[in-house]
Amino acid sequence: MLTLTLRAACAAALCLAVAAPAGAGTLDMPALQARLDRLAHDFPGQAGIAVRDGVTGAEMGVKARERFPEQSVFKLTVAIALLDLVDHGRMDLAQKVTLYPKDRSVYWQPLAKNITPAGWTTTLDDLMARMVADSDNVAADTVLRLIGGPAAVQAALTARGLDGIRVDRDERHLQSDILGLTWKDAYVEPAAFRAAADAVPVATRLAKREAYLSDPRDTAQPATMALLLDRLDKGELLSPASTRRLLDILDHTTTQPNRLKAGLAAGWTVAHKPGAGPSVEGVTLANNDVGLMTAPDGHRYAVAVYVASVQGPRERADAFIASVARAVVESWKP
Repeated sequence: MLTLTLRAACAAALCLAVAAPAGAGTLDMPALQARLDRLAHDFPGQAGIAVRDGVTGAEMGVKARERFPEQSVFKLTVAIALLDLVDHGRMDLAQKVTLYPKDRSVYWQPLAKNITPAGWTTTLDDLMARMVADSDNVAADTVLRLIGGPAAVQAALTARGLDGIRVDRDERHLQSDILGLTWKDAYVEPAAFRAAADAVPVATRLAKREAYLSDPRDTAQPATMALLLDRLDKGELLSPASTRRLLDILDHTTTQPNRLKAGLAAGWTVAHKPGAGPSVEGVTLANNDVGLMTAPDGHRYAVAVYVASVQGPRERADAFIASVARAVVESWKP
């Protein structure tokens, strides 16, 4: 595909363009790139941004090929790995799954209230939907275990040429590691997990915080995630039925409405998957949102915004992500 560089600054970011189809809405690419540069420069944290035009293949961004912590965005890749197994007849979304108290995870897990000592039974399809749309950690850890663990997800990504994304740990082990803990089964009790976390010395917390922010595990390049979203939308990653199912779940995401969704204008929609890391000693480790933004003419843009090491309240990071979506909207010309 023929590409041209819009301006010299794009070489340091990510900014390639081709002509848009006649009659379609277009992005003012140079203006959007300049605006993204300003937003990232003024933001009190590390930010990675990628925007990909689903029709022309144009790409732009800031630090788009650097790695950022994934947090719950990884659940989208777990769903892709699961649906790949479904497409190959190795898993069935109608499969019944029974969860017991020992299967609980940490932090956000709304379905845990359904689990009794006698167990709670649902389907694999339901767990996938809860994992993505609700960002439920019990659902994520369970699905990941059933499909073969992080290695199975990594294999699915590698097979699709998406090596800029890494999946190395489930929620239990990732969140424990971040806080300087080694996962114990007793931590399925929230009080036990909180008590153990509170007992970690401040010096250890600070050291683990910095180690996590420099760790290549469980990270993604924004450009690779935008490519994943674009290829998912075009049906290049999964069967038509699996593609429709996953896009429908992304359309019904219930979490984090103050990020990409908050930057939309009338006539725009977004199918998205947010992620968020804990705050450690006043620093929010990660605050992300990735999705497919649809313009009023149906034109799709894959947008990936990753934020790390944010000083101050998480709402500042939410507002930054919303500002990126707003920049896309306001740079679009019908």
